[in-house]
Amino acid sequence: MRFALRSALALCLCFCPDSLGGQSLAPDRSSDSLIVPGRSVGRLKLGDPPGRARELFPFKPNMDQQWQEDDGCGTTFNWLDWKNSKMLGNMFIRYRDDQVFQIDSGTSSFRTEDGITTSSSPAEVRRRYPHLRAYILSEGFSEASGGRPLVYWVDSEDGIAFGFSYSRRTHQNSYLSWIIVFRPHAAVCPEYSPLGPSDKREISPYTLETRPR
Repeated sequence: MRFALRSALALCLCFCPDSLGGQSLAPDRSSDSLIVPGRSVGRLKLGDPPGRARELFPFKPNMDQQWQEDDGCGTTFNWLDWKNSKMLGNMFIRYRDDQVFQIDSGTSSFRTEDGITTSSSPAEVRRRYPHLRAYILSEGFSEASGGRPLVYWVDSEDGIAFGFSYSRRTHQNSYLSWIIVFRPHAAVCPEYSPLGPSDKREISPYTLETRPR
């Protein structure tokens, strides 16, 4: 049931990703919308208590969800982002031991200092982050991720990762679904819990193509 709920909610991200053409918006460097690697998304910081997350992202009954992870990734609060009555995306706020330890931004409301946001192209990400390593962190997937596992490009040193969903238009994992902020050198919790211990594997840097096992 939890997997079905998460899949349905994550579909909010995919309201026509292939029609966006991989173009990002102009950078917005205000603190309310800025993604800072290893530190924060907007005004929510790593290390903040769950109450601070609920203050900044108020819970909406019958829309937002919360669940306990099975793989040591604590509790996940899924906040749906609406703007001008149009759904833009999701936020996964993950906490354990009464602290936020990872923030997954799947909404264009937030962007990095150099303008990377959901729907930015892989080329833009690679140009601005030239030292990323690529991983499959889970073999789990849904229609929201294009029917294939997500590909993660990770900068462990700075504490930022990029999760790419499969695009049927390009036949690659070329749609940027998530920008993930975590503590430097910490393990990244993927969108879908691993199906088994062999799920996580490193692949060639900047890989976009993968196939389910």
